[in-house]
Amino acid sequence: MANYKPIAKTVSSASAISGVLVPANLSTTSWGLLLLRGSAIFSNTILRSGAVAVWESTKPTTAAPSRETFTDANAIYGITCRAGVKLIFKFYAH
Repeated sequence: MANYKPIAKTVSSASAISGVLVPANLSTTSWGLLLLRGSAIFSNTILRSGAVAVWESTKPTTAAPSRETFTDANAIYGITCRAGVKLIFKFYAH
């Protein structure tokens, strides 16, 4: 089954006037997805309830991450990322 990335659509002149329809056709583009599941562990200690940030390709980690998720009470996380590119993961605790 193919995976599709949604293409954002912006409606710049939205109005709250009742009865007026604003057309906004939506589209997608195909891309490869990768579902990652992992655990956040440091020195045999699980890292509970923290943030996991993911940078795709060569994007510097000083920029905003491409994806974000959180670990659960057992330090397990899951996230969908773009396949076929370099991925950098960082864990952040509170």
